[in-house]
Amino acid sequence: MEWYPRLYIGESVRHPDKLIHKLKKHSKFLDAYVIVLSRNASDQLEIHKAGYLCQSYYRKNPPYVIGIAGSYDEAVGIVIKIAEETYAAQGNCRLKEYLKCYM
Repeated sequence: MEWYPRLYIGESVRHPDKLIHKLKKHSKFLDAYVIVLSRNASDQLEIHKAGYLCQSYYRKNPPYVIGIAGSYDEAVGIVIKIAEETYAAQGNCRLKEYLKCYM
C-alpha cells in the first residue's frame, strides 16, 4: 500500500497512526473508509470500506491511499474538500493531476 504524503484524515479518526498500522497489516475488521486513487481513466478517486483492502486483489495491486475517514459521509466530505482545493488551485477539477503535484 502506498500513502499520500499529505494524507487527508477525517475528524472522527481518533488514532490515525493505529488505523494506518492496521491497514498496513491488512486487518479485516476496520470500521473506517479509505479514499484511493482510481486505476481507471474515467474515475478519479474511489471510496472503499477499509476492511476490503485485505482481499487478495489489493495485496497484489496495492492502492494509493489519499485519505482515511471514520464514515462514508466523512469520506465524501474529504473528496469534496479535495475537489474544492483543486478548483481553487487550478481552476478545474482534475483531482488526480492536483494530487500528483504532492506525490
